[in-house]
Amino acid sequence: MELTFDCLSKNYGNVQALKGVSFTLTQGVHGLLGPNGAGKSTMMNILSGNLEQTSGCITYNGSDIQKLGRDFRRVLGYMPQQQALYPGFTAIQFLGYMASLRGMSKSEAAEAVPRVLEQVELTAVGGRKIKTFSGGMKQRLALAQATLGDPEIIILDEPTAGLDPKQRISVRNYISSIALQKIVLIATHVVSDIEFIAKDVIILKKGIIVDQAPPSELLKKMEEYQEEE
Repeated sequence: MELTFDCLSKNYGNVQALKGVSFTLTQGVHGLLGPNGAGKSTMMNILSGNLEQTSGCITYNGSDIQKLGRDFRRVLGYMPQQQALYPGFTAIQFLGYMASLRGMSKSEAAEAVPRVLEQVELTAVGGRKIKTFSGGMKQRLALAQATLGDPEIIILDEPTAGLDPKQRISVRNYISSIALQKIVLIATHVVSDIEFIAKDVIILKKGIIVDQAPPSELLKKMEEYQEEE
């Protein structure tokens, strides 16, 4: 199971948001770390098919994801930074709707929806309308829809935004628990979100990868740099 970014670039007019980015992801949790404007969301949108790259490609197990089309989208779960929720829906209705978009049968959805609600600790409010949810509850619901259907690849863009410290830990534990047989990519600017669960961290700055290593190695590099200073 390999997801490869090969010389991926994206231009917005004269602005180059991604500049020939290349790396490969395998099973487990990977962190994509960088400040706002680094190009993280641009990369996520290209991967999810919401945006077309200027050059380069992304392949999954050797096949171009653009050519795979719907077959790739079936194995992809995506939580965007700005999730479009439907305020008049209940959480159960929303997840049922998302399950139908993923091509799940009614019986599959009936089994999957209660399970993901429990995993993100929203079972008690499954029948409430989303417009009554707090920001943190909406964030956890967005995470739940990304894991519907047991996708092979899960892309999470700022998954802990709006959560309190206890909820952050709960979400991190949940992500870690489902990542054994999946590729999970977490885009964030919060180091603690990925410090203890990521097998490696990709640092993106101004559209360029400046480093990629396990968290322990990156921390060691930072300590050595501080000592030199």
